[in-house]
Amino acid sequence: MGRWTPSLSRVSCGVIHRDYIPAITLGITQIMGYGALYYAYAILLPEMARDLDMSLTTIFGVLSMALFFGGFLAPIAGKLADRFGGRLVMTFGSLAAGLALMLLGKVEGLISLFAVILLVEAGAMFVLYNVAFAAVARLDLTVPTPRSISIITLFGGVASTIFWPLTFWIFNGFGWQTTWVILGLAYLLTCVPLHYFGLRGALKDPDAPKPDQTQWPELTGETRKRGMLWMVISFIFSGYLMGAVMTLWVTNVQDLGHTAAMAALAGAVIGPFKTVGRFFEMLVSRNMYPLVTYPLALGLMMAGFLTLLTFGFTLPGVIAAAALYGMGDGIKTIARGTLPLALFGAKGYGARLGWISFVQMGVNASAPFVFAWTTQTFGGWYSFLAMSLCLSIAIATYVLIPDPRRPQHATAQDRRLPDRR
Repeated sequence: MGRWTPSLSRVSCGVIHRDYIPAITLGITQIMGYGALYYAYAILLPEMARDLDMSLTTIFGVLSMALFFGGFLAPIAGKLADRFGGRLVMTFGSLAAGLALMLLGKVEGLISLFAVILLVEAGAMFVLYNVAFAAVARLDLTVPTPRSISIITLFGGVASTIFWPLTFWIFNGFGWQTTWVILGLAYLLTCVPLHYFGLRGALKDPDAPKPDQTQWPELTGETRKRGMLWMVISFIFSGYLMGAVMTLWVTNVQDLGHTAAMAALAGAVIGPFKTVGRFFEMLVSRNMYPLVTYPLALGLMMAGFLTLLTFGFTLPGVIAAAALYGMGDGIKTIARGTLPLALFGAKGYGARLGWISFVQMGVNASAPFVFAWTTQTFGGWYSFLAMSLCLSIAIATYVLIPDPRRPQHATAQDRRLPDRR
């Protein structure tokens, strides 16, 4: 059976145009979400630590605990998106996240900081990529779900490009308290209406055949369990460094000998090259299986770290490293959504992403604290070295993920059928 193509009755210019609106809407809200809910930490938390008389390790430890708490809510967010669609889930989530961001400007000590960051990360679980992917999977659209995921992440790639320099500029003009209020207000005014009006539309029957799926075979039986295990482990290690890069890039690059402004400028390079990587993935995604795009992403990220460790003391070196890492991380974000869809199918997709996120964040929540401690104790170069070692483990465990397209998996399944009878 060939690839699904929509019937002529569904394919008019107007319908196709409207069916891209949810992905474009979510792309815009992901720029705001990752920019305000994650990238701003890299600029503002070190400044908050100074004013609130905390160490870098302490304040990033608070963030780690908040990330861990947020992970508990990820399966709930995914199940709600599976059942009701993403419209109301993401609308109320963006309302909560925006208000919590504004409250960050009012914290006065460790207790209030901890309580407010918990609220921020709780709201984040209902508005970021996992729920966005599940939202477009539930809408009855002519656009294939993998294509919508690629479009969403294409937009999201510029979040660091916009928000690191923007946050730095607002902070220099107004201080961290006002910066958080401005970011929270901007998030509310942008994302609440976009989620409510941009995600309108009929929902698919979750148990009905999904016409937008490619003809990818799913893993079954023992290989399904093994595939889930190794995929999640690889996701954990490849994602462990993500939160650290987002929150510690500026601090670590400064430790290599660059100014804060130059570190933020180099970090801003990551975003456009995420978009470059995702645009490349969109061009080849019709012919490239997610088990191929994922190691390509890991290889580019590793090339970025090797460049950073070798030449990061120079401006061209840190810029090149940011570009390579950005391309790889951009493609990896797409694979994080399409690989579970390819290996395990569309039924229960949102809940599955939620549980994967729960496991990842339960482990990865410690990353900002661990890498902040590494930076504070040994220096930024060694912190980047530790991140590259995590990436090496992710590559090694990827190799163990079964490929359902290989004949031996189908043969093994067929051999088990007589025993079941």
